[in-house]
Amino acid sequence: MINKMNKAIDLFKSKAMIKFKQRVFNGEKYNIKYVLNIASGSDNLIIIFTACTKIGQPARYNYVRTLDKYKCNKLFILDDFGFDNRGAYYLGKNKDFAIQNDVNLLINQVIQKLNIKRSIFIGSSKGGYAAMYFGIGIKDSIIISGAPQYMLGDYLNLPGHQNILNYIMGDSEESSVEYLNRVMKIKIDENRNNNNSVYLHYSINEETYDSDIKHLVYQLDNLGINTIKDIKEYMNHSELTKFFPAFIRETLDKQL
Repeated sequence: MINKMNKAIDLFKSKAMIKFKQRVFNGEKYNIKYVLNIASGSDNLIIIFTACTKIGQPARYNYVRTLDKYKCNKLFILDDFGFDNRGAYYLGKNKDFAIQNDVNLLINQVIQKLNIKRSIFIGSSKGGYAAMYFGIGIKDSIIISGAPQYMLGDYLNLPGHQNILNYIMGDSEESSVEYLNRVMKIKIDENRNNNNSVYLHYSINEETYDSDIKHLVYQLDNLGINTIKDIKEYMNHSELTKFFPAFIRETLDKQL
């Protein structure tokens, strides 16, 4: 009951943000929707990415209520691309990978404009993938990621996700699946010396652990990237929303 109530509050806050605070960043190819809450005197920036909504529900901002108490700059970035406006993993369309380029431009513009000294990237599932992908490229950043995908091609090639695969890659060929499987691995490997700190929440019993999370953990450990793990034992990926907000607050309470 409490979790349902919290979700209802989050939905209300997200809709209010979209109606009253949302702005559009005109990128080189794509328009990126975002909300920027500026905290005077703060040189910390939290960047929050969106998880995938249920079929029929448009993309919305996440963890608004969870982050309310923190008096720092917050950049909420919406991923409303894709065939049904539920997201394209902030990557691109038809292999152009131009969405990720424009998202990077937005993030870097805000960092420079506000003279940010420390960036904190947050997201879960699809948003967790984005937090890892964009956060690992910023030196000294903190990444708080909940059960992110890793073998993205395999994940999007599952029933119910193939439309997203087709949107990002233009097809669902084996070569496209394998390409997306390598994206995160390459990104992390290329930025292994960026002195990032990764706060990773996951369950060893949910369905994406064997297919995705354990491979991510192996790479992070193998490269010696500072990784703090919050390991749970819940059974379903969907239960992430019950446990991850507490980990966000626990981590931010130590960092801010």
